[in-house]
Parts: sequence; structure tokens; C-alpha cells
Amino acid sequence: MIRTGSCQCGQAQYEIEGEDLGLAICYCTECQKMSTGIATYSLGVPRSAFRLTAGILKQWTRMADSGAKNTAHFCPECGVRLFHENPDAPDHIRVKAGTLDGANRLVPDVHVWTGSAPAWIKIPEGALSYAKQGDLAEIVAAINARRAGYAP
Repeated sequence: MIRTGSCQCGQAQYEIEGEDLGLAICYCTECQKMSTGIATYSLGVPRSAFRLTAGILKQWTRMADSGAKNTAHFCPECGVRLFHENPDAPDHIRVKAGTLDGANRLVPDVHVWTGSAPAWIKIPEGALSYAKQGDLAEIVAAINARRAGYAP
């Protein structure tokens, strides 16, 4: 499967080939600031599956609440972030799912940093969720189990 996406102005475009690692809704305070809203959603993919097909991206690195480095890759023209990565864990990236073509058809696999979500947000009953970040390997294993029909 090949998925495509772009920034808001269209100068930066990309494609993702293959299976993803899961779609996460993140309610951390940094995602709230970045989105100027209540959350962001990110699609985990192997780094090797992502290819920039047009444009040049700028980068900005900060320390995440989890203590990990977080490097944002964004369009220098419109400022939209296309993906994030931890330079200390280069095998996977988190594509900002709202930049995907057809993003309105995506269904989240997991909700993270729910402890930072506004009080009026209701996480769906039975949804995989974590009050903070959670361990990435544990989250991916839980997503894979649910996708295979074995809810943890």
C-alpha cells in the first residue's frame, strides 16, 4: 500500500510505502501547543517506508516530556510539520496524520497522554489508552494484538 501526503501549501510532498505501526492521538501539552487545539494524531511508520517526493524540510529539535529528543521536520514555506522523529531511535518516525491524503478516513489505534487531555474529552470505552506516553514496544504490541483480533 502507498499513502501520500503534503504540507498545507503543497511544496513539501511525501509517500509512505508499506504497513504502519499504528495511529496515535496525543493529548500532551506540547501537541496542544503545536496544533493550537486539543491533540494531534500521528501515524508511526518505519523510517525506510517514508520518502519525501517534493520540497525541502527544515528541522527543529526539543526535549519531549518523556525525556526523549523530538525533532520536527516541517515545510519552511507554510510551517506545517510533516513528521517527528527521535534521533536516538532512527528506525521509525511519526508522520503527522492530518497531512495524509484521506486523513478523514483514519481511525486511531491508541490515545496517549490522556492525563493532559481537557476534562471534557471522552476517550472511547475500551480504547487502548495511556495516561502518559507508555513504552513504544508495548504500545505497538498491543496495537498488533488488537488488529489481529486479540484485545489486550
